[in-house]
Amino acid sequence: MSKKVALLIGVSEYGEGIPSLLAPINDVAALKRVLENLNMGGFNDIKTLINPDLAAMQKGIQEIFANLCKDDLVLLFFSGHGITDDNNRLYLTTKGTSKKFYKASAVPASFIQDVSLESYAKRQVIILDCCYSGAFAEGWQTKSVGVDLEKQLGAEGRVVLTSSTATQTSFQQEGEELSLYTRYLVEGIETGAADDGDGKIYAHELHHYAKAKVQEVKPIQKPEIISDQEGYNILLSLAPINDPELNFRKFVEKYVIEGQITVAGKYILQKKRQELGINDEKSNEIINEVLAPYRKHIKNIKYYQQAFIEAMKQQYPLSNQVLSEFKDLQDVLGLEDKDIAPFQKEISEQKEAEDQQLSQSILKVTPPKIEQHPVPTKLKLLSEKGVDYTTLDSLLAARNWKEADEETIRVMCLATGRQEEESLRVEDIDNFPCKDLRTINQLWLHHSNGKFGFSVQKEIYQSLGGTRKYNREVWKKFGERVGWRVKRNLLSRILKHGWLFYSDLTFNQRAPRGHLPTLMVLSGLDPQLELPPWMRFRGACPSLEVLLSRPDL
Repeated sequence: MSKKVALLIGVSEYGEGIPSLLAPINDVAALKRVLENLNMGGFNDIKTLINPDLAAMQKGIQEIFANLCKDDLVLLFFSGHGITDDNNRLYLTTKGTSKKFYKASAVPASFIQDVSLESYAKRQVIILDCCYSGAFAEGWQTKSVGVDLEKQLGAEGRVVLTSSTATQTSFQQEGEELSLYTRYLVEGIETGAADDGDGKIYAHELHHYAKAKVQEVKPIQKPEIISDQEGYNILLSLAPINDPELNFRKFVEKYVIEGQITVAGKYILQKKRQELGINDEKSNEIINEVLAPYRKHIKNIKYYQQAFIEAMKQQYPLSNQVLSEFKDLQDVLGLEDKDIAPFQKEISEQKEAEDQQLSQSILKVTPPKIEQHPVPTKLKLLSEKGVDYTTLDSLLAARNWKEADEETIRVMCLATGRQEEESLRVEDIDNFPCKDLRTINQLWLHHSNGKFGFSVQKEIYQSLGGTRKYNREVWKKFGERVGWRVKRNLLSRILKHGWLFYSDLTFNQRAPRGHLPTLMVLSGLDPQLELPPWMRFRGACPSLEVLLSRPDL
């Protein structure tokens, strides 16, 4: 009489440099429950290994494939971290596997191939719920392109089910007890939902069911199946025939489109529930189970959207570094571009419209001094010190914002006799010529349509409670408002206090209001003051609040 044997391995604890996992132990328990059930898997002998070391894991794998007959069925399941090396070879981790010496403490796929080829059993199922691309450590080889799992594990009479492709990470849902792929393998067996109606669940049916469910939650994750025709048709479990609850579940799945039950479907399901004798509580439970993957996917989209909106409030447009981090977040949540593109576009357009509206309104809300001296169409470039402002005028007219910012510093140093030092002290700002300050400010206002300029910065600074006296919290808020600083929950190329480097500022019209000019070479600053890094030169005096408190701006 043929036997059905299985070895279920779960590794949740690892050596140095590899993060622990929560799901593997639960994966093993859940799969064991359905495989040993006589009305489902009906396996005669199921062994489990929880957090084995290398020797125990290799021994267990070798033993499960040994002493079997031709008609026996053997199933090997692994849940944990998977690693690939530079030669695209797959390794299954053990509790002793470390980041640095993983080859010495992990089981290579070639070992499984060897012992399975030596086995007499012609029905072999290998299920791997692990990541293949080393997603847990910087500096690891993550490309994993070209891992030939069919060559490593596929052969006559065998079927290999994988939770993802060779280049993907498998996902453990936050707050979920099971990993995503195993959860739906178990569900497909336990509910019978993987059955096509004949009361038998074959390996390929179970995989296709789990794959479809996984992709409802995380579309970018693509489970794979590798087998020959014999392996493709390996019978894994039985399913109830003409079971009312299973039939009702199939009707629910039929009438779900994009996570919603159709209008007609609601009425059909109400009738079917009555015909099949299913009470309201059970029918709602089945509906919720079917809709759970869709709802989780929608939740992931909203989670991404919330983070994106928060980032846009702090910095617009987003820097390349932040955009790269949002790509990472997209991958973690398993979202495709089509999931996020519509609201990204909507939010960006809304933010741009708000900025344009602010730019239009600035001329109406500028400080009294600016209202008394409106910006003319053709500015008179007045200077008490004989400074030529035509270059600054030309750069601003050409929208060369970065060059104009640098020219602003040059002419201000020239107006204060600090051209050799190429920096400004607090006393230089305090005594800066009124005509020159107004000329520089009006040039920025005029060419930015009221978006940039010292008077714009002054308005923002004073609206936050800023005075001539330095206040750390006011400066932090001011930096965030004008886009010089980001909060710590957005990882960017920033210093420990969150201030951006000068190279990461936004030198275009889409920058936040008040973003420019920067006074990037202000000197005489206390090194303990929390200010942008480009303002730190030397000395121990107060700082930029002197300029933004001048009454003639």
